[in-house]
Amino acid sequence: MRKYKNLKILKFAKAVSYIFDGSVLVLPLFLATCFYRKQNLVSAVPSFLTVIAFTALIPYMAILFFYKAGKISNLQIPNRKERLFPLLIINICIIAGFFILIYMQPGKLLLSVYTIYLLALPAISLITLFWKISFHASYITLFSIVYLIVLGKWAILTIPLIPLVGWSRIKLKKHTLLQVIGGVAIIGTISLTVFYLTGYLTTSYWAISELSRLLRSSSDYMNLVLPGFGLSLVFILAYIILQIYFNDKKKRVRGFE
Repeated sequence: MRKYKNLKILKFAKAVSYIFDGSVLVLPLFLATCFYRKQNLVSAVPSFLTVIAFTALIPYMAILFFYKAGKISNLQIPNRKERLFPLLIINICIIAGFFILIYMQPGKLLLSVYTIYLLALPAISLITLFWKISFHASYITLFSIVYLIVLGKWAILTIPLIPLVGWSRIKLKKHTLLQVIGGVAIIGTISLTVFYLTGYLTTSYWAISELSRLLRSSSDYMNLVLPGFGLSLVFILAYIILQIYFNDKKKRVRGFE
């Protein structure tokens, strides 16, 4: 009975992992970003097709090619050593898409989200070369933050998805808790920094007005709190790096014993 229950939990964890994979989240993420508050929806279609092509379609086709060729053993690339060439192609796609997108002069929100991709993906790619950081945790965190900006208080319902996806990766033994926290911390830091610099964390796009009423505080106070929260994520990231360093040091010491 217990074995059957564990099997059902594993199936649920696997379903969560596939449903909230980065290649799946790209579609709702950019649907909200591209068409938010657009009176002329047709005008946003070229930008939407461009970002989908360079963040999802072309990279996924490349990953599928590597899978068919036997270069990777799983479409989600859980093996850290197999990630090098797929990540290289994905990064090239993101950079190429950025220059095309600038030429198309997209909306400010879309360009901000794409900038997060441009900054976060190389950072996470470099880390994953020596430490298996969670891409799933990164993507679901970005998804939640973007929807908080677009939908405001209603998107609070997306926040529980972050620990749910993190739990699924740990349950499937694809990542450790530290690797999940690392993915959340990096994308959280980059996202909040970009959105703060572009002004979205101090406008009606985000749920600040609702939070301000709840806390009965001024917008100036919120402007101080949000950078502080971003700074705390930096300290979390520093803690993770130190943990990795000391763990590697312990392993080397044990190797000499």
